[in-house]
Amino acid sequence: MLNNKRWIIIIFSIGLVAAVVTYQMQIANTCSFRQLSLAGEIKNYDKTLDAQVCDKLNSKISQFNSQCKYSLEELDCG
Repeated sequence: MLNNKRWIIIIFSIGLVAAVVTYQMQIANTCSFRQLSLAGEIKNYDKTLDAQVCDKLNSKISQFNSQCKYSLEELDCG
């Protein structure tokens, strides 16, 4: 009987961990999380002012704007 309870607890724990991981991964794809991520990348760009990084960020900003219906202003890479 004790062995059955142990297996039930193990299976329940695995299911709970899987549910939490799935939930967290869906949050990572939300627009607000992506906006915060872009803000962090823009701060890092401001430190380096690297033109290649700027181009990549503008691509991400454009994609973000179209997918999330936002209107973030693209960076001036000049």
